[in-house]
Amino acid sequence: MRFVVISSFLMSLPQIFDQWIHFYEDDYLFECVWGSPNDYLDSFKKFNGVILPDFSLYRDMPFNMQISNIYRSRAIGNWLQKNNVNIIPNIRYGDERTYKICCDGVEQGGTIAIGSHGNMKCSTDRKFFLEGLAVIVEIIQPSVIVVYGIANDKYFGKYKERGIQIVQFDSEFASSHKKEVQ
Repeated sequence: MRFVVISSFLMSLPQIFDQWIHFYEDDYLFECVWGSPNDYLDSFKKFNGVILPDFSLYRDMPFNMQISNIYRSRAIGNWLQKNNVNIIPNIRYGDERTYKICCDGVEQGGTIAIGSHGNMKCSTDRKFFLEGLAVIVEIIQPSVIVVYGIANDKYFGKYKERGIQIVQFDSEFASSHKKEVQ
């Protein structure tokens, strides 16, 4: 699987369509898709599919805004599916209040995507990320988890042992640092 970030897509249509569009970046860079999705539909259809938008869910964000951002991701996903675009649900959660809600509307046994980038350095963030991951795996029982960011065996090994395929791709930050080293 190959991936292209939405802002690169919005700036100029990539020439390689054998990849998935993802939204793992600051929300303001893709709010235009929420506001006018029809403007992007024909272009989305050229790609393998879309990993649903990763609207922010901060733990200190009001709960109703967290629910709203989960809804917005699912609403775009529903619309894309109705328009014959392949999707991978992005699962984003803030704290234990959103662990189960973020699974609503997601088919069991399929492919999901999550973002670990920015959630593993601080012990508190890591705690919430790993607790939430355990809950979503139990509820959704995915066959594949696409991970944007770190997916080392220390945290994902137990899911691999259960037969879940882990497909990891680097954050834009990590990718840019690899290029600098080479």
